[in-house]
Amino acid sequence: MKTDEIYLQVISPDKVIFQGNVSLVRFPGKESPFVILRDHAPIMALLDKGVISYESLQGEGQIPVITGFVQVKDNRAYACVKQNENI
Repeated sequence: MKTDEIYLQVISPDKVIFQGNVSLVRFPGKESPFVILRDHAPIMALLDKGVISYESLQGEGQIPVITGFVQVKDNRAYACVKQNENI
């Protein structure tokens, strides 16, 4: 992991949607959208309908979600989400 990256893992009840190192990740928070960068304070937050977007050396990505939650601690972000079954 590069010194400016964080590890991101996004899972649903039936599969791993994404896992890898990213430079930043944006979440659709229940209260308001928020961004996670390296050395972010530990948090747990509920997610609302929207898109998780991330940037990495390999490019950018988006993951549409209906709901879920995320835990951030020690430069690792773990999100458990529900997606539309049609995706």
